Amino acid sequence: MLAGIVGGVATPVAILLAAGVCWAGQSITQPSLRAAFLYNFAKFTEWGDDSALSGPLTICVLDDSAVEGALNDLVGGSTINGRAVQISRGARLRTCNLVYLGIADRERIASILDELQGATVLTVSNGYEFVRLGGIVGLFVDEGRMRFAINPEAAQRAGLRLSSRLLQLAKILNADRHDQP
Repeated sequence: MLAGIVGGVATPVAILLAAGVCWAGQSITQPSLRAAFLYNFAKFTEWGDDSALSGPLTICVLDDSAVEGALNDLVGGSTINGRAVQISRGARLRTCNLVYLGIADRERIASILDELQGATVLTVSNGYEFVRLGGIVGLFVDEGRMRFAINPEAAQRAGLRLSSRLLQLAKILNADRHDQP
């Protein structure tokens, strides 16, 4: 199933199919599903910074070796919009295009988000709370299915443009309310 999401053109339907997979007890693992989401988030994001448009598209993974391994297996030599995809663990975060934080510590997440202020970086982590802290995309499980929430204001502050097709599939954080998934 994941090969269909990555190979060729990833469509919103493919993302929705991945979102609808019940990972508990299925052959697809949670790290593999998270990796597929990360890949598709990168496909449906436009980086406005000219310097972010050259060279490989770098996805950095912090504190989640299972997701990093699944992403390496999934991406293996693929490209996004003509750019080779590179997976990194030890890069300086501001040089990454997408940063996935597999961190549960709220203070550390807040510190990393502060470090990335003003950088053209798509931030993704686990939990709806992440988008409330200023992260851009938060993955969460709802009724056994992987879903995601987006903070469009955080994306705008980072100079990123998220595809309307991606936004249609997301739970959108409304800054005026404390929405819950």
